[in-house]
Amino acid sequence: MKSYVVASCLLASLAVAGCSIHSSKEDGDHRKNVEIETPMGGLNVRTDNVDAKDTGLTVYPGAKLREKDENGHDEKKANVNIDTPWFGLKVVALSYESSDPQEKIWEYYKKELSKYGKVLECKPGSPDLNIEGKDEELTCNDSKKKGRVRAYGSDGKNIELKVGTANKQRIVAMKPSGSGTEFSLVYVVTREQKETL
Repeated sequence: MKSYVVASCLLASLAVAGCSIHSSKEDGDHRKNVEIETPMGGLNVRTDNVDAKDTGLTVYPGAKLREKDENGHDEKKANVNIDTPWFGLKVVALSYESSDPQEKIWEYYKKELSKYGKVLECKPGSPDLNIEGKDEELTCNDSKKKGRVRAYGSDGKNIELKVGTANKQRIVAMKPSGSGTEFSLVYVVTREQKETL
């Protein structure tokens, strides 16, 4: 974690010297794409051409991309890449809503994720909550482990399906919304050594 902080500080300090910044806008002042290149690495954020295919998953039949979050922010999709000689991070996330119940969407994605390996069911009462992962093994309760992502909520409303390893994982997080369901498709890849994500 310290290497991430040091690299981020170096990237920020060198951003002033020898960097290039490109951004494009649509819908008034909402930025859709930003690219920052420095001698120490780069940051690329795309919010326009993000597709569920980028997560390796299909969209649940009839689901619609969410237009706004609960606070009115336009955060329905993003593809973020950070690339430095010390670490890299790629996150693709899209949020959807469906009028179908959570259980139906859960079963759909449990089957969909199984093509990538053993699927963890991160919800109250699941035996997967008790798995203590080692090294690269993915777990439900892994927010304290290096490079791990956790969206599972202990309230039982936000539940997740997860598959992969600590460095390459796919997550489907969902919660009830009115009589339907809100859900997010997330793909996360991290690396510490220099390689292409």
